[in-house]
Amino acid sequence: MTRALVRVTVALLAGAVLTGAAAKAPPVRVDDWDRGAPGPLDLNVWRVYPFTQSSAFKDPPAIVESDGRHALLLRTDGEAMRVGRPVKVDLRATPLLTWEWKALDLPEHGDVRQRKLNDQAARIMLMFEGMKGILYVWDTVSPLGTESRPDELDIFDRVLIVVRSGPVGLGHWTRERRDVFADYRRVFGDAPRPIKWVGFEAHSNDTRSRSAALFGAVSFEPR
Repeated sequence: MTRALVRVTVALLAGAVLTGAAAKAPPVRVDDWDRGAPGPLDLNVWRVYPFTQSSAFKDPPAIVESDGRHALLLRTDGEAMRVGRPVKVDLRATPLLTWEWKALDLPEHGDVRQRKLNDQAARIMLMFEGMKGILYVWDTVSPLGTESRPDELDIFDRVLIVVRSGPVGLGHWTRERRDVFADYRRVFGDAPRPIKWVGFEAHSNDTRSRSAALFGAVSFEPR
């Protein structure tokens, strides 16, 4: 093999390695708020959970327009509202969860640390294979970074992580990003299994108050 041919071969191999290293998994989009016109949320696509819960709400979940974008509106009055759907996510490929939300009304005295006051205006719930869950929440009074595991000894082991707290930012769109892979490993002590369900929640049943929040675009992205 001539020196010129060797140089060409090495260059091609190096290019192939760089191309492979640069290749990233595509984002996994969770929401579909832009699919149609504003109106009631399609509960044939988005399921109320737990599945034993009635879908009769005082103010049913709806798609609305806010600041030029479609968003999911969850408004509660002394009740808990949860809607979600199956979404398969491999966090080894797309570990970063990004989302937009806007809290409008915080449940009075809502506190993720207190079982009898555990209400939040907005939660994003990730359910993993193996009956574990992570919920990112906008709390009323708990400090940022608070983590609560109310069901650690139950069949479903979940952690609630406070990423927003109190009225700062109320009524304004806020963009968040979390490394879910790192959060799972820190909390549960091992690598996460795939996500199988993503849900959006609002709660005011414990405090017997009211809550309201909007959820915008939500996706899992590579590093």
